[in-house]
Amino acid sequence: MAVSVRAAAASALADLHRRQGYSNIVLDELLKAAPIGDADRALLSRLFYGVIERRLTLDYVIGGCSSTPVRKMHPLVRETLRVAAYQILFMDRIPVSAAVNEAVTAVRTLKQGHTAGFVNAVLRAVSRRRDCWTEELPAGDEGLSLRYSCPRELIAFWRAAYGEERMRSLLDSLQQAPDEYVRVNTLLTADENFVEALASIGANHQNFADLPHCFRLNCAYLLNKLESEQKNWYYYQDIASQWACCALDARPGERIADVCAAPGGKSLTTAQYMGNTGYVLACDVYEHKCNVMAERARQYGIAILETAVRDAALPCKEELRGTFDRVICDVPCSGLGVIRRKPEIRYKNLAEFGDLPALQYTILENSAQLVRPGGVLQYSTCTLNPAENEEIARRFLREHPEFSPRILPIAPCFEALGIEPDYHITLFPPVHGSDGFFIAGFIKNEVAG
Repeated sequence: MAVSVRAAAASALADLHRRQGYSNIVLDELLKAAPIGDADRALLSRLFYGVIERRLTLDYVIGGCSSTPVRKMHPLVRETLRVAAYQILFMDRIPVSAAVNEAVTAVRTLKQGHTAGFVNAVLRAVSRRRDCWTEELPAGDEGLSLRYSCPRELIAFWRAAYGEERMRSLLDSLQQAPDEYVRVNTLLTADENFVEALASIGANHQNFADLPHCFRLNCAYLLNKLESEQKNWYYYQDIASQWACCALDARPGERIADVCAAPGGKSLTTAQYMGNTGYVLACDVYEHKCNVMAERARQYGIAILETAVRDAALPCKEELRGTFDRVICDVPCSGLGVIRRKPEIRYKNLAEFGDLPALQYTILENSAQLVRPGGVLQYSTCTLNPAENEEIARRFLREHPEFSPRILPIAPCFEALGIEPDYHITLFPPVHGSDGFFIAGFIKNEVAG
């Protein structure tokens, strides 16, 4: 039986709202269950993420065309209207008539056929506002919120944190799909072999010159066509995470601890920097995540990685204290740097993140116990929030005189911001082309003899 892409998208969006879950998990579940081809999968993904990204804008336009408030509509009808309105307003290649007709078909598929006339009328009205809705926006932050589908609270927050110009560039970046980056698994192949494999399947790519073994892909879905033995030659890793691994500068033969490691990308890349010699301890609080990391390491040919179930918020065991050359402390965070990948994060109440800095600082302090004299401690988050980033780093140095700042060896990242290298940096999507990310480096002072 053929799957209605629009009905599937509307159903998944209603499910996401009901479960208050993560968009990537809900979509993955749907794509695994739905028997559809590559083209329809791509359309379904775009509609699903597009509606989440533009929800405030869509509701503003739909609300102006409907006698029924958007919030009072049946969830499946509301999401069907959003899907169709997204096509009408933001997808030029889909004719308006097709978007309207497909929406009417979708509500019937979803057993909401009695609303077909209403859906048709609202979408016809939306189509008449297609080229003029931006001209009707109010002034100030309310207008910015509706134009960029970003809550006014977050706009004001970023303005206070980074200034007007940076805030506006961040809003612009929210409307752009993130680039897809992969890192070549140097333990199983060489860059030139991977390039030949990409050419064989017609996958366009660009080498990322500033990072070793890093490639940007323009059509990542084609990687499904690689031979089975070639699928462990690479893995997805945003350049922000790759920069963090580069900044760590792990060496062959060292002992490395990754205290909040899942899903394990930084541990995998670090092991490759080490030439698969030494020891990497990858920890997570959940056993099943540790098992997944161990299996990934096996598949990628990594022999030096061991996993351990461990709560990084608790003091480390006595036998581990001071035994690691470098410690990766990539803590749980609010995720405000990965909104392009998980667009639902933008709608969260910022007050929900208020308890995070205390947890993050506890994890950082406990992780510091693992570092040997002369060793490196690196703190990172994937958020754009000074309270979780710079303020944590400054507090740690203030309260731990046994550590000193460590200048991060990632000069191109500082050059992009026009500043001198320092012990911490914020990576911004519109500046670095990466996820929003924060990295801070510390070095434990040598003990006088």
